[in-house]
Amino acid sequence: MRWNSGALLLARLTLASGLLASPAALLVFSQPQAPPPTAMPSTPAPPVAPSYLVMIDPAHGGSDSGAALNPAIPEKDVTLAFARRLRQELNSRGISATLVRDADIALSLDQRAGMVNAMQPGLYLTLHAASQGNGVVLYTAMLPPTGTNRGRFLDWQAAQSGALVRSRWAQQQITASIHKMGFPMRSLTAELRPLNNVTVAAMAVEVAPTTGEVSQLASVDYQSMVCAALANSIVQIAPALRQRTAP
Repeated sequence: MRWNSGALLLARLTLASGLLASPAALLVFSQPQAPPPTAMPSTPAPPVAPSYLVMIDPAHGGSDSGAALNPAIPEKDVTLAFARRLRQELNSRGISATLVRDADIALSLDQRAGMVNAMQPGLYLTLHAASQGNGVVLYTAMLPPTGTNRGRFLDWQAAQSGALVRSRWAQQQITASIHKMGFPMRSLTAELRPLNNVTVAAMAVEVAPTTGEVSQLASVDYQSMVCAALANSIVQIAPALRQRTAP
């Protein structure tokens, strides 16, 4: 067995200090080093399926309570309740879904976008609630005209540009599906962060009461109806979301 210089130095120091060096212990340090790993082939790996097909982002949280829908109902609580119920509805239909926040915590818009871009889901939904309006509004991004990309480096304010076609296709499909159920639904575009900063198909969902009463937003029945309608429509486009395609 060949000893390396580190093992010889350790043995000399151990004996010089008057301690009994265990031969077994010295053998650990005298093992020959393994050869360097062989370089990996240059063939690119196939695309990895997203860990979660849908990432649901309840807007606001922590010190950011959002809109005061009424004195007893802050927007941050309504969005979290809807997000949890939508996740449950999707999971029950075999759609993998997770939440960007699952507690009353504050996250910046950049933090939210960074988490989504790191996970690369098939679809990102940010949830909002409003006291005015009727039913659900789906928003896709309206990109600023000054956004410029440089090769692989994307302009942060226009990072959605590569996924905007998929976003608007998903918006159209979900809107058409929910219209067939007779539920009030509209589709709009807006310069709404963090949609602009997200590199996957992305939409904002704004839920308003259909009765004019804000308390409806806290109703379990209303939450279940809205989330079931969204989940049913997402199931229909799930294959395209998994393949990251938009017919």
